[in-house]
Amino acid sequence: MSQKTKIEIEFSETIAYSKRREKFEAYCPNCESLVEMAAPHIAAVLTRSTEREIFSLVETGRIHFVETDGVLICLASLTEFKAGEKKQSL
Repeated sequence: MSQKTKIEIEFSETIAYSKRREKFEAYCPNCESLVEMAAPHIAAVLTRSTEREIFSLVETGRIHFVETDGVLICLASLTEFKAGEKKQSL
């Protein structure tokens, strides 16, 4: 007769970034106020999604953005979108 052993592994992940220029306050024309803006890869990390998902949300107009030298994501609209997404899944 053989014995079975069950092993459970739990992972915890911490992601940190330190470049202050990647997240800062700027004017969002859609919100008509100063909000935190971030580069797409930082927005993806903060929301536990992918850059592709962030760009898809930009392309479909579901979140606000500003285009300068690159794309800056309005974190207020992204947070609002993610909160609405969570409510729908419940």
